[in-house]
Amino acid sequence: MRADRLAERLVVMPEPQARNKRLMRLYFTYRVILSIGLLVFSMTDTGPSFLGSTAPDLHIVTILAYLVLAIASLALSFFDLDSMQMEYAFAMLIDSIVISILLYTSGGTQSGLGILLGISIAFGAQGMPTRIAMASAAIATAAIFVGAYLESIVHGRPFGNFTLLIMLGSSYFALAFLSHELAARTQLSEKLVKQQGKDIANLTELNDQVIHHMQTGVVVLDNRGHIRMLNDAAWQFLGRPISTVGYSLNQISSDLAQSLANWEKQPRSQQRHLHTHTEGNDLLVKFQHLGENEKTGTLIFLDDASRAAEAAQQLKLASLGKLVASIAHEIRNPLGAIGHANQLLQESEHLQGTDRRMTEIINRNTSRLNQVIENILSLSRQRAVKPERIRLDVWLGKLCKELGNSHQLQPHQMISYVSPQDTTLTFDPQQVFQIISALVENAVKHQSQKGEDLIISLTGGMDAGIREGYIAVIDNGIAIPSDVVDKVFEPFFTTSNQGTGLGLYIVKELCDANNIRISYLPVSSGGNCFRLKFTPSDNNA
Repeated sequence: MRADRLAERLVVMPEPQARNKRLMRLYFTYRVILSIGLLVFSMTDTGPSFLGSTAPDLHIVTILAYLVLAIASLALSFFDLDSMQMEYAFAMLIDSIVISILLYTSGGTQSGLGILLGISIAFGAQGMPTRIAMASAAIATAAIFVGAYLESIVHGRPFGNFTLLIMLGSSYFALAFLSHELAARTQLSEKLVKQQGKDIANLTELNDQVIHHMQTGVVVLDNRGHIRMLNDAAWQFLGRPISTVGYSLNQISSDLAQSLANWEKQPRSQQRHLHTHTEGNDLLVKFQHLGENEKTGTLIFLDDASRAAEAAQQLKLASLGKLVASIAHEIRNPLGAIGHANQLLQESEHLQGTDRRMTEIINRNTSRLNQVIENILSLSRQRAVKPERIRLDVWLGKLCKELGNSHQLQPHQMISYVSPQDTTLTFDPQQVFQIISALVENAVKHQSQKGEDLIISLTGGMDAGIREGYIAVIDNGIAIPSDVVDKVFEPFFTTSNQGTGLGLYIVKELCDANNIRISYLPVSSGGNCFRLKFTPSDNNA
């Protein structure tokens, strides 16, 4: 994992086995140095006078034997024998025997050489379990007692310095216990530090993922104005520069650098509007100092102004939709009364020609207004999507005949074609029927001047390259002007005096509800094409 690799870089801790191995080699190196030092002191008479004063020959032989054993132990420690505890125990046993003999040859416990055994115990206890460490202290204590007892027998002196021997033995046990506890706490601290390093690395990775996937651009500058970090959104906003981290902000975006300079002169103005020349983006920029010291660095937030405006527009449209729906409910009953009264008036035998034309105008406009209300209410009553597996050629063939009959079109004016023929798609047939019906009705209404020359084609199938299903409604009428193409799906936009401007808006809303992408394409030979694209995960050929 990336977090583990980061943790290893943050916290470098040796493995317990390697740490114990290194400690053991340090202990064995100390033994070699100690034996060499004792040998030099004894051979050159430069050391303390009490060394070897009782039995010089035994003293030299013991030191030589200790030197050989110490060198052998050190050499073996560089091999992976997988017997570390045994090596420790053997070294402690040798040290106990050797130092006990040296105490005997140097005048007993008064010489102070017993402290050397304490150092060995302190070293060895760090790499051994508790029971072995305490056993080593017990062996060392027994060794000095036996040495003192043998000395009293050989020299015919009474067994003395009992208190000193007890204190020395007690110190061995204390050193073994404290040294082992210190080693255990050190290992525990290392584990804790390593775990905290992993936690920090995980949090760092989490922060990186969150920041880099934010839609808001984030740029972090150091106290010199150089970029320390920026996320993907900021990289897009700043024109996708090749190199960023380590470069000055002015090298990446002079517009943003100038805006930062202006903010530093007037820091009260938190949010600023910025137009970048590189990508032509309109950005909302917010600056903030990092840390308590304002010279630590600067944090910059970048937001797409058009996206913020679009969000505001969506909120406005949502509020407007609720208002219009409530008004539509209020208008519907009076409008029904007007329509009913107009029908009764039309049935009167006393109506003259001019008055009858007036009733026809009333009837036409009440019908139009009622259609607007029905369209608005249909948006608020939109039912849940119920997708089904549909054999496209059969379904489009039936739909083609039904729509041709309802709009009084000749068979050659309403045709369907599917490729490949066995294409099946998954969609809500009722809502997609409503979408295609609205598109066909829109074509018939706006191309009525073509008469019997109007041809509407319903084509569908599967794009071979991307395995994406589609249905297209194509007519051969007059193409929609290019300057209004971007507005055709907006509510209440219409190019006809008789239109409500809600037909294609409802189509777009139904497409969004069904996860269908709708797009308008002009036909090169003349005409219009509305193409419905179904996502690959929702269909199969």
